[in-house]
Amino acid sequence: MSELQAKIDQRRYSDNIPHPRPGSEQNFFAADPNLHYLLQRYLPAAMHEWATQQLHWLGAQAAGPLEERAAYTDREGKPRLRKYNRLGEDVSEIITNEGYKETVADVYGAGIVSYLYHDIPELGRKAPYSYSFLMGYLVSQTEPGFYCPVTLTMSAAYLIDRYGSDAQKKQYLSGLTSRDRTRLYEGATWLTERQGGSDVGANLTVAKPVEGQSGVYRLTGEKFFASNAGAMVATVLARIDESKPGTKGLGLFLVPWLKPDGTRNQIEVRRLKDKLGVNAVPSAEILLHGAEGYLIGQPENGFKYMAEALNLSRICNAVASIGIMRRALYEAKYYASQRRAFQNPIDQYPMVREMLVSLLLDTEVSTGAVFDMIAVYDRLQDGSGSREDMALARLLIPLLKYRTGEEAVEAAHAAIEIHGGNGFIEEYVTPRLLRDAQVLTVWEGTSNILALDILRVMQKENSHVVFTRLLRSRIEGWRHAFSQPFAELLQAELAVLEENIAYLFRQSPDYVTYKLKALADHMIDLYALSCIVSEAEDQVAKDNNARKYVLAKLYAQKHLTPKAKRGIQGDELLDVQFFRELLDCEPIPVEALQQQTAFASAT
Repeated sequence: MSELQAKIDQRRYSDNIPHPRPGSEQNFFAADPNLHYLLQRYLPAAMHEWATQQLHWLGAQAAGPLEERAAYTDREGKPRLRKYNRLGEDVSEIITNEGYKETVADVYGAGIVSYLYHDIPELGRKAPYSYSFLMGYLVSQTEPGFYCPVTLTMSAAYLIDRYGSDAQKKQYLSGLTSRDRTRLYEGATWLTERQGGSDVGANLTVAKPVEGQSGVYRLTGEKFFASNAGAMVATVLARIDESKPGTKGLGLFLVPWLKPDGTRNQIEVRRLKDKLGVNAVPSAEILLHGAEGYLIGQPENGFKYMAEALNLSRICNAVASIGIMRRALYEAKYYASQRRAFQNPIDQYPMVREMLVSLLLDTEVSTGAVFDMIAVYDRLQDGSGSREDMALARLLIPLLKYRTGEEAVEAAHAAIEIHGGNGFIEEYVTPRLLRDAQVLTVWEGTSNILALDILRVMQKENSHVVFTRLLRSRIEGWRHAFSQPFAELLQAELAVLEENIAYLFRQSPDYVTYKLKALADHMIDLYALSCIVSEAEDQVAKDNNARKYVLAKLYAQKHLTPKAKRGIQGDELLDVQFFRELLDCEPIPVEALQQQTAFASAT
């Protein structure tokens, strides 16, 4: 061994590459004070102590064992297809590695699906969706690919619970909601076909009734991008009435991998997809050769049912996005604090501080907006929601799925840049974050499809009217002086939004659709700003902590406030001044902001 290599091995030569943090010393929950805040803000008070303990455990698992397994799965342990057995028979078996199976046991065993349907033993009550999504946020920081099967299992359970027959519930719901890996039925949703993609109404898979067996059909067709192939329970759309074109002729079916008699269904996996990222989830091309399927609900409502499950999946997609954003921030913050350049840690330099705070800003503001939206969804699920909540949810879900998907890609890119060349090396997590983030703009609807869905709920349900009413009501409830400039800004922007919507409704369809994403961006900007200001009001009232007002100011400057002279002159550099307080979630007293010109009009 050379003297130089010996020095490197003994860390006597140069030690300027940040050492990996031991997994035993990491905990994604403990390292995220804002997550503690959201837990207390959105979960019932009776759950706080228990949920804190559970999420602390899951945060350690996600940062330690789950992360080790995720890295192995991504690079060496991808799911594989065992196509034939030794007799040459097509068995189409999906094989996952043992670490993946341990992650299945850990995450499902922690109740991520089960507690939505079964009482938590220690509390004697079910969990709201907010709790499951807090879990998903932690899991997605290490394995968004695994969170996809969890999402599909949640969706399958939702559909069977809401619309399935008693027999279907008895046969399959207990498996879909089990905490025991040996009894667990994972779920899948098979929609996409090669000729349609997002145009589900173009699907060609057909369903023919089996004579003498009520509700039993034979499904024949191809599903071209079937996620979680090999799952025990797939929910599948198939054309039940060939006289009705488009989505109106589609029924929804429960298609099990194994039929009730234990024999394998007529399902063939042609091949697994070789994907850019999210390698944990087996995605496949599926052929249904007269596969046995059981009608869920009314035959004419298949697409309507699936649209409800799609909303749930889109929330999960947004949760996965903010999870990736948080992990990108977690890694970038640590690396910048340890890496030295020109005699100083690089997080001492204003340009790096601007990048880190920008990453923090998108992460924290969007996370708050996502959980604010989830609170609306929870009201709908527990029966306390109104018709306005329904219209609002149908608007906010695609809006936030769209925004967070885009932001996750940007966050992963920013983390790579902060790491420099090391961020491009597969031994670091940053390349995996970028590869995994890319699919979140595609899963459950591209930005164009989401924009069309937003237009549809505006036209059919006047959801934009509910949206503006919500924001005006929220603004009227603000009391702190720091909130008033934001209230004035939002009132002015809401007037512009309403004017633009009225204008678009008078234009040609081509013009409207061309401008839809610009309209969606404006709506998200207003909603997200209202959420972070509301959080700021809450924190000031509780402990005189004005930190979130700084984030609100930075967010308004980034998205809504015109920049005089390109923003170059007269900037107070709030992100640089309050860098440590922002990054470390340390309090900023109200009095500290009263000295800032940016907040002078409010004092």
